[in-house]
Amino acid sequence: MEKKSSFLESLHYVPDTMWTAAAYTIVRAGMVSAGPDYRVVRDRHVGQDILFCLSGGGTVETLGQRLEIGPGQLVWIANELPHAHYAHATNPWTLRWFRVDGPNTLALREKIFGDSEPIVSVAEPMVLQGWFDRLFLAMRGGGTGLDLRLNQFVGEFLSIVDTAVRGDGQGGSPEQLSAVLLAMRGDLGRSWSGKDLASLAGLSPSHIRRLFRKHLRTSPHQWLLRERLTHAQALISDSGMAMSEIAELCGFCDVYHFSREFKRSIGTPPATWRKREHGKVSYVSGG
Repeated sequence: MEKKSSFLESLHYVPDTMWTAAAYTIVRAGMVSAGPDYRVVRDRHVGQDILFCLSGGGTVETLGQRLEIGPGQLVWIANELPHAHYAHATNPWTLRWFRVDGPNTLALREKIFGDSEPIVSVAEPMVLQGWFDRLFLAMRGGGTGLDLRLNQFVGEFLSIVDTAVRGDGQGGSPEQLSAVLLAMRGDLGRSWSGKDLASLAGLSPSHIRRLFRKHLRTSPHQWLLRERLTHAQALISDSGMAMSEIAELCGFCDVYHFSREFKRSIGTPPATWRKREHGKVSYVSGG
C-alpha cells in the first residue's frame, strides 16, 4: 500500500494586533511525514516558509530555482513569489517547518543568504532539532508573553542558520579574512584597494570578495564604509572635533562626501546628529 502523508504536528498562532508591524513572530509550525503525493504549490503567501529535512528528500521551487533537498538540509522559501515544494516519489521526506512573519521578512532572508541559493546544510542538526522541540512546546502551551517569546525564537533561529551559512561551526572565519579586517579597522583613513587587500591576505582580489560575501554578507567597500561611519559616530558624539577633521580621519575625500554618505546611511546630516545626541535640537509642533 502506498504511504500516505501524516501530519505529526500542526500548530497555528495569531499574534496580537499590529505585532507583525513591529516585531517578528511564528504563525505556523509543524512536522510532516510525507507520502509520494505530497505537493504544495502557491502563487504567493504571507511571511516566509522554512523547511528542514529530517529524512528522505524532495524538491523546492523558489526564486526561479529548482532545489533538491536531502537530510540535514534547510531551505528558505520566498513566499512573496510563486513557489512549490514536493516530496520525492520513491523516498519522500519527513520535514519540520515553520512560517515567520513580521515587518520585513524578505530582509531577513537576504541578510542570511544574500544573493546565494536559500539552502544550507546544517552541520549540527541536533541544535536545530532542539530549537524545534522548544518551539513546538511553546506554541502548544500558549500563555502570556508568547508574542515576545516567539520573537526571541526567531532571533535564535537566525543565529543558528547564520552560523551554518558562514561555516563558523566548522572552524570559524578564515585567518586571512580576520587579518584583513584587523588591518582595515586599524587604518580607516586609508584608501584600501582590492590589490591592497589581496596582497595582505596572499589571495586574489576575487577570492577576497568571495570571503566577504560568504562570511560578512557584503562587499569590502560596503564593509569599510560602515566601519568608517561607525567610527565617525563615536567621534561626533564623544569629541569636539570639526566635521572636516572627522571626515579626513575616517577616510572620506572631503566633508561634503562625508555628510552625503552619513545622511544616506544614518538618515540625518552629521551636524544634526551631533545636536540630537547632545540634546540640543528643539522640536516645534505646528498648530
